[in-house]
Amino acid sequence: MEKSLPMVMSMSSTDTAQVDSEPRLHPLRRIYRKHLARYGWARKLKSVMLVAWGGYLNIRHVATWRVQSSVFLRMFGSRTRSRVYSMCSFVDYSDAITAVSYSLTPPHTVELGMPSVFPADKRDRLRSESWLFGAPEVRAIEIPDAEIIGRCEFVFSGSICLHHDLYDFDRDFPAEEMHGLLSINAEKKLLARYGKRCSGVPTENGVISLIGSASANYVHWLTECAPKLALVDEIPELALLPLVVDAGLHPNMLEALQYLNVHQRRIITIRPGEGIRVRRAICVTPTAYVPFDFRRGISAQQLRIAPNWAIYVPRALHVLRGHFLSRFTEFPSPRRRHLYLRRTSQFRQIRNAEEVEECVSALGFEIVEPERLSFAEQVRLFSAADMVVAQAGGALGNIVFAPERCRIIILSAWSPFSIYYYFSNLASILGLRSTYVLCDQVTEQGSHPAHHGLDVDLCTLKEAILQ
Repeated sequence: MEKSLPMVMSMSSTDTAQVDSEPRLHPLRRIYRKHLARYGWARKLKSVMLVAWGGYLNIRHVATWRVQSSVFLRMFGSRTRSRVYSMCSFVDYSDAITAVSYSLTPPHTVELGMPSVFPADKRDRLRSESWLFGAPEVRAIEIPDAEIIGRCEFVFSGSICLHHDLYDFDRDFPAEEMHGLLSINAEKKLLARYGKRCSGVPTENGVISLIGSASANYVHWLTECAPKLALVDEIPELALLPLVVDAGLHPNMLEALQYLNVHQRRIITIRPGEGIRVRRAICVTPTAYVPFDFRRGISAQQLRIAPNWAIYVPRALHVLRGHFLSRFTEFPSPRRRHLYLRRTSQFRQIRNAEEVEECVSALGFEIVEPERLSFAEQVRLFSAADMVVAQAGGALGNIVFAPERCRIIILSAWSPFSIYYYFSNLASILGLRSTYVLCDQVTEQGSHPAHHGLDVDLCTLKEAILQ
């Protein structure tokens, strides 16, 4: 019998605990998802509102760092509900004060194979030769008197804000900044945090943080949050500490967490923007990183996206993969399957989706909707795959469970702002063969330049499958 999920506690900003029975969405978001997302006019209105929200955040950022003086912040910071912190990376902090830390994986060099590209006239848009890059060390670092915030990978201790050292703050626009939790001045290494602080009394003696700024997305949670627990479990001294995770995770993520939580740790959830204060927090440096977005005003020519913009730590992925495959799969697999993943999201839609499904069905592919399957069912399905065709998106995170030499064919609109190496690097580290079918954009008004829809050329798709 499968073990039951440990009690999940929800910690509010007032430090009171209660059972977290369901994800807490803002009422407007709940109404949108349930009643409006199906309509084109509603999606366009949402895009316009998101652009307006981004403009507001940019104005606030400018006001914080160019209009308000440090004297103003000290005098009126409490009224504006902002606090200013000095920024320091976890590694620099650990080395400076000789904090307690555990090395989970050593740094090492990785050779990445590059994806093949179709059609032929677009092959020069991605690198074709292999790429060597240095996978960073992964450490678990103890932070005393720490504040942990939901959906925020920045950790606060006294007057210091701690962050991982894979950011390029001149280039990267963190999710926390985009969502209005904070504002960063990279030149002065200062961070303004908005909203109320936690109470002065720590609510926990020690915790392990699995908080992720993009944890709502399946592939980000699977590569950036879950592997941290798989690695930390190798440290006996940390076996009894509870976990802090984001509230409102998808049921499949909670199911995966159930199977990963071999020590039956207590689980504390915190809502976005709210937090808890603890006497010591164990923070794990990244097992994967890709910029959430880029700062305004950066052109495609300035970006020059390279393979090392999508970073993974191979050992972290292999430990996670081995944990789940040993539990859910039989070897040898009964048969090899060709899978086409149907995308149901309202964003980045395939204009000719019906024709694409008819095309792949004629070639013997099964059409599946991964989000309709349990986590265990997804692991079993992908572990038996011989070829996967899918649009770039969260469901492709399941290639973590695909067997070596499985072919991954990724459909994506071409954009110079997209980091195509995100999925191809993941595939290469896992011993999979990746192919991109770069398609014509279907422009969606108000959408992000990397989030347009696409029109798939069926002849090109067949050529990529049959190569």
